[in-house]
Amino acid sequence: MNPSNADSAIIQTVAVDLKDLLQLPETPESIDKEGLAKAISPMVSQLLNREFERFLQLCYRLDLGEGKVREILNQCPPEEITHQMSLAIVDRQLIKVHFRQKYKE
Repeated sequence: MNPSNADSAIIQTVAVDLKDLLQLPETPESIDKEGLAKAISPMVSQLLNREFERFLQLCYRLDLGEGKVREILNQCPPEEITHQMSLAIVDRQLIKVHFRQKYKE
């Protein structure tokens, strides 16, 4: 597998994981990190605006550090919070999948 196929497979794995965790109806077939962040943004926005406690529980479940969440909430402009939080979630899931694959071998 060349690196782009490996990256694509990892992104697809993350997409499936997040689809299940966030109970998303669908994620696009062909997707990159930025596209995945955009795909989960509506659900992240809903959680941030209407179900903040559930959002915090999700962050705990995803092992997204409290410091990272606090940093985004305190330092990002309001219109960027959802996107930055979505990217942080995708990044954390990418790291988890990478380590799962690395130590599976």
